[in-house]
Amino acid sequence: MARRHHERELERLLADFWRRSVRVLGVLGVIWLVACGSGEDSTAPSSGLNRAGGAAISSGGATNGAGASNAAGGTSHAGAGSAGLDVGVGGTGVGGATKNGGASAGGGAGKNDSGGAGTNNVGGAGAAGGGGFAAGAGAGVAGSNGGTGPLPTGVSGLFPAPSATGVCLDVPLTITFSSAPSMGLSGKIAIFSKNDPSTAIDTVDMATTAYTDSIGGQVRNLVRPVFIDGNQAVIYFHQHKLVANTAYYVTVTSGAFLNASKAAVGAVTSTSGWTFTTGPAPAASAAMSVNRTGSGGFCTVQGAFDAVPANNTMARTITVAANTYHELLYLAGKKNLTLVGADRTNTILAYPNNDKLNAGTSARPLFYANGASGLTVSTLTIYNTTPQGGSQAEALAVNADQVILRNATFKSLQDTLLLTGRVYVVDSYVEGNVDFVWGSGVTYFDSCEIKTVGRAGAIVQSRNGANGYGYVFVDSKLTSDAGITGQVLARIDVTAYPYSHVAFVNCQMSSAIAAKGWTITPAGSAATANLRFWEYQSTDSSGKALDVSGRDPAAKQISAGEAAMMRDKAAVLGGWNPQ
Repeated sequence: MARRHHERELERLLADFWRRSVRVLGVLGVIWLVACGSGEDSTAPSSGLNRAGGAAISSGGATNGAGASNAAGGTSHAGAGSAGLDVGVGGTGVGGATKNGGASAGGGAGKNDSGGAGTNNVGGAGAAGGGGFAAGAGAGVAGSNGGTGPLPTGVSGLFPAPSATGVCLDVPLTITFSSAPSMGLSGKIAIFSKNDPSTAIDTVDMATTAYTDSIGGQVRNLVRPVFIDGNQAVIYFHQHKLVANTAYYVTVTSGAFLNASKAAVGAVTSTSGWTFTTGPAPAASAAMSVNRTGSGGFCTVQGAFDAVPANNTMARTITVAANTYHELLYLAGKKNLTLVGADRTNTILAYPNNDKLNAGTSARPLFYANGASGLTVSTLTIYNTTPQGGSQAEALAVNADQVILRNATFKSLQDTLLLTGRVYVVDSYVEGNVDFVWGSGVTYFDSCEIKTVGRAGAIVQSRNGANGYGYVFVDSKLTSDAGITGQVLARIDVTAYPYSHVAFVNCQMSSAIAAKGWTITPAGSAATANLRFWEYQSTDSSGKALDVSGRDPAAKQISAGEAAMMRDKAAVLGGWNPQ
């Protein structure tokens, strides 16, 4: 009996020993696996190859690729698997073999190596795993608008952010560098659909300088669609290439961008390094918004124009966020639109279009409003950046009726504004030097600044006919860069346009205006009987009356009654009285 008792006691002790041994080995196994997990990719703490719970492949969360700690997500070294036992047993997908125990190597409901509920290779802001040492517990924090992990060499930011969702279909890419970059002469920026990575959807080749695209249905020649704004490079792909609710990735090959030492920077070679997903296609509405670095809605002004139905007559307002938009714009037959910037100084539409790039008055303006009657442009800057000598280069061309330009800035050098139809310009700034206000329409400038920059030329060339008026300036200032002399108010070939009409009423004029005031050709022509070059009580910049005794004899100092008629907007604009 005693022997049997001792045998049973020995069996109990041996069983207890083995149970304790298994527990010890299990704990040692956990420690070994965690050590292996955190040891992988130790030189790339935010890299997705850590197999961590929180963040993933290209960006990741805060520490060692995990959401919060120890490269495994949260406070649980086991990831976020559903009721996993000890190490990586629960959940689905990769599970135990990847030391995470969750779904898709990230834990919880994540996919694409992201952890949590995040998608597109970048985790959210937090840890993937919930509490507990052994079993994975939570599902992690979702990633929706991109991560903050490693960026390409020399780069401090990308837009769209890696893994961003809800991105505009017309989005330009923006790379923010640590210092001002320059464009290389080689390299390519390409965009691919993640569902079909075999062929690029569109490519910008830095070795190519000639591009074309369809702008509002009109084929236009383009400069290379990459622009440097301080520390940023902005890249435009061809229009209408991206589709709704689709995942894309971007690659940038070495040599596309250079730093100050001419070393290549900004290369993105991984298919998971810069990914984003578009949102739904936006629709036209009474209130539309454009933000180049926003999400949803529109990222380009032309994108918003294109969304407006053909032959539109419904009043719609397109509000443009402060930024620089490097675009050619064409608006045809869509009426009653208001284009308003968030900030006159910092909402800038800029492009170097000109007659050498796109010949003809309908092709060379930065913005051509053709048949867009009822258009209002307000609180922004339109800047044709064509340099001096680059040929005619309108910032804005209007061929429409009842157009208002309010509290806006228009900049170019030659032919800044081409205005045909009835146009009212108020509280605005216009700069240029050669015929920089011109056309065959009737335009009333109210309390504007008209500045001659760079060199002398002529402010106005009015090609109006016998019926109606031309270009009328009331209570406006004519200014100039320092040192400019010999600028004239207007010029005309009187044999071609004998009824040309220009009037300056109670305007201040800088010393740049020549004493003769006007240029009429052919010199000495007798065909000036119908010419209407008018002026009333012009002053210098201090308000002192100008000596106009040296004005061209074909010009006229009009009477108070005639000046009052020129002040009447409805009289000048054929019955239209804009407010």
